[in-house]
Amino acid sequence: MPVTERFFKQEDQYAVIHLPIRPNGFGVLYVGGNTHYVDNAHSCLLQHFDKRKLLSTLTDEGYTVFTSNLYGKNWGSDDAVDLAESLYHSVMRKEILNPSIHIIGEGTGALVVCKLLGHLKGKVRSISLLNPSLNLKNELDLERENKLFYKRTVHEILKAYKAPDIYMVIDRECFFYETISPIKIYTTTRNHYKWKSDIRLLEEERHKNNLPISILISLEEKKFDCGRNLIRFLKKYQDVL
Repeated sequence: MPVTERFFKQEDQYAVIHLPIRPNGFGVLYVGGNTHYVDNAHSCLLQHFDKRKLLSTLTDEGYTVFTSNLYGKNWGSDDAVDLAESLYHSVMRKEILNPSIHIIGEGTGALVVCKLLGHLKGKVRSISLLNPSLNLKNELDLERENKLFYKRTVHEILKAYKAPDIYMVIDRECFFYETISPIKIYTTTRNHYKWKSDIRLLEEERHKNNLPISILISLEEKKFDCGRNLIRFLKKYQDVL
C-alpha cells in the first residue's frame, strides 16, 4: 500500500502532506480557517466529509496537498504567516515539486494567505479562496452585535498576535490587491451577503489594475462542491512551469 499521508512536526505544530498516487508535480498549500486542525495522525481535510471529497478531487488529479495546524485560531497572525512560509520551504525540500504552487485559503485562512503573498513573491501560480474572511476589522464589526462573541473574538485575536491592543492588529497590509497571481473566490450566498462590500472592493481594485479575479457564488449546502471547477481553474495556470 503506498503512503498517502505523511504527518510531521513543523516547529511545534503538526503538519501533513497528502500524497497523490500519480503526482503531477504541482503542490497545493491549503490554509484552513478557525475550525481547521492537524494533529499527529489526523487532518481536518480527512475527517470532514465534504473537505475529504475536495481533497480526493485534488489528489486524484495528481496534486500534492500540504497543510498545517498553524496554531489553531490564528486570525492571520504573523506567527501563522511565518510558519506557513516555513512549511512551504520544508515541503519543497521533502518533495519533488514545481516551486511555484497553488494556494487555497478557507474562511479566516484567507487572512494568512493575503500576508503570505508578500513572503512568497513569484512562487504562487494561483489563489483560490473558499468563503473567505477578507478583513479583520470588518470581522470584528460583525461580531460587535453580540458582546459575548465579540469579547471572545478580541481575546483570541490578541492572544494570536501577542498584542496588548486590538488597534495594533487591524488594518494590516493586504497583498490581494496587488499580487499578479490570479484569484478565484468561491463563496456561498450567505457568505457573499456578509462580505459583499469587501469582495466587490477587491474585484474593483483588481479590475482597475488589470489583474485577474473571478467569483463563483453557490448555495450554502454546496460550498465544498467546487472541486471540478477548482481543478479547471488550477490547470489554467500550469502552462508556464
